[in-house]
Amino acid sequence: MDYQYSIINQCLQLLKQSDMPTIKKLRVEIQLIQMKRLLLNEAIPKEAESGLCSEDKFEGLLSQMRRICGGNYEGEALTSLMDRIGDMLMVLGGDHLTQ
Repeated sequence: MDYQYSIINQCLQLLKQSDMPTIKKLRVEIQLIQMKRLLLNEAIPKEAESGLCSEDKFEGLLSQMRRICGGNYEGEALTSLMDRIGDMLMVLGGDHLTQ
């Protein structure tokens, strides 16, 4: 899960450099930090590594973060990102964190 952790760090760096409004940044940042915390847990379900939290899914998350942090954070784009992160948190065992 080191690779996934690295991707979350990249996402946080992109977020930090974006011109997204502060409240939106904070919402995304909180979710990403929760994901980092869960990635440090050694009891991550094995299905998480090959399912919604595979390396491909994290690369997709990074790609989506690049688009949003590049200025496309209005409307459905940010909602879609938050949904994706919420789904990933549930798979990692943090479903109680997204509510």
